[in-house]
Parts: sequence; C-alpha cells; structure tokens
Amino acid sequence: MKRTRLLDHFVVRNFLGLAALLAAHYLTDFYAIEGRPGFSKVSPYLYLLLLYGWIVFHNRILFERLFLQDKKMLYFGWFFLLMVLGSFNMNFVLRTEFSISRSLPYLVNFWVYTITGLGVFVTYRYLRIHAKTEELLIMPAMPASDESGHFSCMVDGVREAIPYTDIQYIESLENYLKVITKAKTYVTRLTLKEAEERLPKRQFIRISRSCIVHITQVDRSEPDAFWIGAKELRVGKVYKRYVAEQLSG
Repeated sequence: MKRTRLLDHFVVRNFLGLAALLAAHYLTDFYAIEGRPGFSKVSPYLYLLLLYGWIVFHNRILFERLFLQDKKMLYFGWFFLLMVLGSFNMNFVLRTEFSISRSLPYLVNFWVYTITGLGVFVTYRYLRIHAKTEELLIMPAMPASDESGHFSCMVDGVREAIPYTDIQYIESLENYLKVITKAKTYVTRLTLKEAEERLPKRQFIRISRSCIVHITQVDRSEPDAFWIGAKELRVGKVYKRYVAEQLSG
C-alpha cells in the first residue's frame, strides 16, 4: 500500500511538473505556433517531453543513486558523457531534420534546463525532508535506543527502520547524515549529535566531528584510525581520549 501511494504521488508530481513546463513554453510560443507549418507546430513540445524524461532520469537515477550515494566520480562521468552525446545528437537532428544551422541556443537550453531541473529537484527534496523533520520534532521524543534494535529515520519522506546490526558507520554530510550499511547507503536529514543520542552507546562510538562507527563492524583499529573493509575512518584529535576510554570501558 505504501509503495502504491508513493508511486501515485510520483506520477502526479511529475505530471504536474511536465504540464507546468509545457504551459510555460506555450505562453511564449502562443503567437509563433500558427506561423509554423506541419510537424513544426508540435515539435518543440515533443522535445520538451523528451527533455523532461531526461531530467527525471538524471535526477532520480544519476544524481540520487550515484551522487548522493557517494559515487561522485561515477556520477560526473556519466553526466558529462550523456550530456555531450545528447548535445551532439540534438545538433545533428536540428541541422538535418529542421535545417537549423544555428543550434547553439538550443544546446544551451538543454544544459540550462538540466541544471535548473536538478536545482528544482534538490530544493523540493530539501523542503520536503525539512517539513518531515519538523513533524518529527513536535512528536513525542523517541528513546535513545528503542527496544526493537533499529535506527529509525526519514529517507525521502519514508520512515526507515535500519537494524543496528546492519550499520557499519554514520557520516555527517553537512545538514544530512549518510548511514552506511553493507547493502545500501541511506541519506537522512539529522545531525550527528541526534544520531549519537539515539544509538546504543556500547555499540556505537563517535570518533570525530563527522563520524560514528559501529564497533562490531570494525576490522582493524589503531589509535588514529579504524578500518571497516578498505574504508579508513580517522579518529579526530579531540576524540582520541574519549575513544580510548570507551574502548577500555
């Protein structure tokens, strides 16, 4: 049922977004559309339809599943590759099918629409998560570590219950947190202090301003760092004594 509601919300939201984009273009195209022959009357709107599909793919697949999952190099590689290929393809179609020799304005629009679409998506995502966070703040406070053995947080407007045993470490990402597990990385709007208060003290130790580790997930440790697999997590200077006391206790 929850997945159905999310799918319906996604479809309605994107339908409204596409309708707004087409309507905005039609307002500026109202007086010129009658002067274009045949297929040229609707071709700009077909282009906008394809462009919107690309923007959704970029935001939901490339940005959300690569950039926000800390795969930034992979994201930028795919982003520029697809943008360049799309630009060449658009230039070819404009010149061969529509006899448009000056295609630069169209190519600039392609890049601008993509970046603007990302900006709208990030803004909407921030506002939606911020609203959900405000709702949580006025709810009764949760115990520091609930008996179910799960870390509860909001991810993309959906409450996730992540088993403590799955969490490897938690990393601060400005106003967000990345909860890293072996299978998946969750991004939630919380402070590291709030996460620290919710987690069991004996299992999780804060080792720096930006990182909390799950002790049972550590493969190797030194006074200055912990290793979880190949990932090195440095111990902050002001946290060294605190970490040593927690481990010895």
